[in-house]
Parts: sequence; structure tokens; C-alpha cells
Amino acid sequence: MKIFFLIKSLESAGGTERVTTVIANELSREGNEVSIICLQKCVPFFKLRETVNVIPLNNKESINIYKTYLPTVWRLRQLLKREKPNCIIDVCSAMSLWSLPAKFALDIKLISWEHFNAHVNWNPITSPLARKLVSKFADHVVVLTETDREVYQNEYKAQRVTCIVNPITIEKKQTTTLSSKKVLAVGRLEDQKGFDLLLQTWKLCNCVNLGWKLEIIGSGSKESELKSMITSLNLHDSVTMREPVTDMVSEYLNASLYVLSSRFEGLPLVLIEAMSMGLPIVSFDCETGPRDIVKDGENGFLVPPMDIKAFAEKIDFLVSSPNLLKSFSENAVRYSMRFDLAPVMEEWKLLLKDL
Repeated sequence: MKIFFLIKSLESAGGTERVTTVIANELSREGNEVSIICLQKCVPFFKLRETVNVIPLNNKESINIYKTYLPTVWRLRQLLKREKPNCIIDVCSAMSLWSLPAKFALDIKLISWEHFNAHVNWNPITSPLARKLVSKFADHVVVLTETDREVYQNEYKAQRVTCIVNPITIEKKQTTTLSSKKVLAVGRLEDQKGFDLLLQTWKLCNCVNLGWKLEIIGSGSKESELKSMITSLNLHDSVTMREPVTDMVSEYLNASLYVLSSRFEGLPLVLIEAMSMGLPIVSFDCETGPRDIVKDGENGFLVPPMDIKAFAEKIDFLVSSPNLLKSFSENAVRYSMRFDLAPVMEEWKLLLKDL
């Protein structure tokens, strides 16, 4: 098959970009002709196979998607007419606002791959519009959780919805030894990820007095604000912030606990990867995502959203209970096996075959 992915950009180190890269690479390895179409020019953060083409629809690395909308749709349509792919996979339902008009009257199948919680809107107008459009006109909608599948079916009346989880995208030859007094958090430095809440939580943690450190890996618009918080909360001795890295395996191996403070999620890939490396979890129980991954009381703890006091208490309890930490670690590895790449790819191949 000739398969096109459509995404805004591949330059970010986020989970969406990572899993798109992995799925595209695997489909290419299976002998499909795969291209990733980007709305803007970019240098992919994650490594792609040489057989996977990256095609920008604009020659600038940053664009105003509204001002460039019509020319971008026109360029995409010309590309589709020339290349005649069998299928387009929209990476996020928002991309349907480009793909649907561009493929109008062309014999090209469309899969909308939702990466957000289906109740979360990036825009109060275009978000529900895109979801309504794909529910009616896409050949299939792929969601990350059963909760989102129900939302699409019940609220958007979608008839063709499948839940396919994000796969583990790292090579896991070993697991953490739990020997480091390090708590790890990874993600974009944006409101969604709640690192401001995490810093407030860390201020309440007694484990700081026992030598435990918090490391945050990520980049984003809230970087300076978060650094100011670290200073104002007097956390500079126990909190470090680092830029994204490509070798996340080493980061997981050098930590003993993973924390997720997001206000909302789709299905957080970083949580799956952390578990696969044996990291116990403490996470806010936001509407979708963590509860689909973490079994409360077995491989981690889920705490009520925004409850920083409960969050801090669970961190302190877990790091001060070495036997429980070890048990959670072993369970994390076992539970993560359902996110292995091979069975996830089988689901994708079956979906594409049945289009």
C-alpha cells in the first residue's frame, strides 16, 4: 500500500511524534510505501527509516495555519492527485480540516487517528467540528482508549471506531535497579502537563529531606515560568530541568519512580515506556490515559486530579517502602507487555487491510 500520514510537524520530542515515527517505520518495514506529510518544514526529532519520505507542504518552519490554510489544502490536493496514495492517516482529528477537502472526490481512504482526550478541545470551534466531520466522513476513527471510543460513538455518532493503544517505542533490554533516589517526569512544558502542580507537590514531599531529587525533562513555552517557580519555592537543590533527549532508556534506568501530573491526557506514551523499564508510577487520575495504564495499588498509585497533598503523600509513601517499590516495579514490567509493538502493529495491519 501507499500510505500518507498527515501531521503538523515532526520536530517535537512529544509522544505523538514518537509513536507516529514508530508506526510509519514499521509499516515501511512491512513493504508499504510510506510518506509523512507535514504542514510545515521541519527536521524530525526521531529517526525515520530511509524509505520513509517527509514532505512539507510549506517551506517555512513556523506557519500561521489559518493564513496558510487555503494554499496548504491546495498543495495537499495536488500532491494526492499526483501520488494517488491508498490511504491517509490523519495524526490527530484536527488534520481532517485539511485532508477532507483535499481528497474530495478522490478515491483515497481516510483514517482519523485521535491523540487527544475526545472531550478536550484545542479550539472551541474547530475541535468539535473536526470530530463531527471525521465521525461522518472518515473511513475509520482510531482512538487510544475505550473511554474515547464511547465518546465518539455516543456523542459524535461515529459508526467505525476502533481502539488501538500506543505501543512501547523503546528497546527494553533491562529494567531499573531502583537504586537511584531520583523521581522522573517527562513532557512538554505546557499547561496540559501540569508541571506547575508537580512543583507544588514536590514542595510538600518529605522525601526531599532524605536526599530524593526530581528531574523534569522537556521543553516548551512554560520553561521560564517553571524555573521561576523552582526559585520561588526554594527547590533549586532538589529539582533539575533538562532539554529533551533521544536516549530516554538511560533516563528511565537512572530513576526509581515516575510521576505524571497532567491536567488531561490521551494515552501518555511516556507512562507506558516508564512502566516497561520497571518504574512504579504516581499519577493524577485524569479523565483518560493513566487509568488505562496504571493499576492502582499494584504497579502505581492514582490520585484525584489536582490534589497535590494526596500526590505528595503517595510519593513519600512509595519511596519509603522499598519492598512495595520493588513489587510495583515488577508488576509495571508485566502490565506493560500488553503495549508491546508487535500486537499493536497487527491491529494496524488488519485495519488497513479491511479498509
